[in-house]
Amino acid sequence: MNLAQYSLDNTKIVYFFLAVLLIGGILSFGRLGKKEDAPFVIKSAVIMTRYPGAEPAEVERLVTEPISREIQSMSGVYKIKSESMYGLSKITFELQPSLSAASIPQKWDELRRKVLNIQPQLPAGSSVPTVSDDFGDVFGIYYGLVGDDGFSYEEMRNWAERIKTQVITADGVMKVALFGTQTEVIHIFISVNKLAGMGIDPKQLAGLLQSQNQIINTGEIGAGEQQLRIVANGTYTTVNDIRNQTITTPGGQVKLGDIAIIEKGYMDPPGTIMHVNGKRAIGIGVSTDPQKDVVKTGELVDKKLAELLPLIPVGLELESLYPENVIAKKPTTGSSSI
Repeated sequence: MNLAQYSLDNTKIVYFFLAVLLIGGILSFGRLGKKEDAPFVIKSAVIMTRYPGAEPAEVERLVTEPISREIQSMSGVYKIKSESMYGLSKITFELQPSLSAASIPQKWDELRRKVLNIQPQLPAGSSVPTVSDDFGDVFGIYYGLVGDDGFSYEEMRNWAERIKTQVITADGVMKVALFGTQTEVIHIFISVNKLAGMGIDPKQLAGLLQSQNQIINTGEIGAGEQQLRIVANGTYTTVNDIRNQTITTPGGQVKLGDIAIIEKGYMDPPGTIMHVNGKRAIGIGVSTDPQKDVVKTGELVDKKLAELLPLIPVGLELESLYPENVIAKKPTTGSSSI
């Protein structure tokens, strides 16, 4: 059959199918997913292991080499680069560029299993190796929780966690991360000369504080058909618990709070600090599903936030720093400008 001749003899049928395709295309265009940028996959991971007190040669021999040999057996390996520093091992792991994006999550799972297998062979005192493979996460919707000076970082973090819990339930949201949070620590200021005068070894004092706060499995006692759990109290729950810690010295017993200044604070120097318009802030990044429409996901996020915003106290303000859902919508509505 001559297709061209058939089209000329049956123009009404051809026009009918063209109309169906045109209407279907118009309707489908309105349902297309929208993203500001195309999704991409970074095929690199970093394995970090701490070995406090070890020199680079020891880190290389006892930590870096065993891990590198283990992960070399994986298929699809493109490059492995290692760095051994004082007390730290860093291994950069890259996969073949030709691997499909769909196979990458399975490769990261295999990498974690390999690292888990080698962990019992690492030296005592080394930390558990951490595998970071989330470099490709893009937080297209970004907020800043800005607080006045009357709010502590702890209070700001608590509200940021509540916002995170609220937003993560929105359909299309893959991940919510906080940035600029400060790590709470307990500062103990004590004179070394005072410790020496009282006959207290600083290392023994540090060991006492560390061992006192350990959680130990104390076991259970069988009482007939019942199992009674034994709980060992004594872990620190407040700053006063540390102040009341008894220390044995050659001259008798003394409380730690009598010879030291103990107060709550934040890690110094801090890892990251965030400010918005000169005020302290905590960043809240929202990573959306690349298969979903970011505009619709952003609308669902806004609805979730609208339920929580009336509860935020005066002095805390949630500011939108980068709304990808709004930016992605502009070019398709013709309202964008150059």
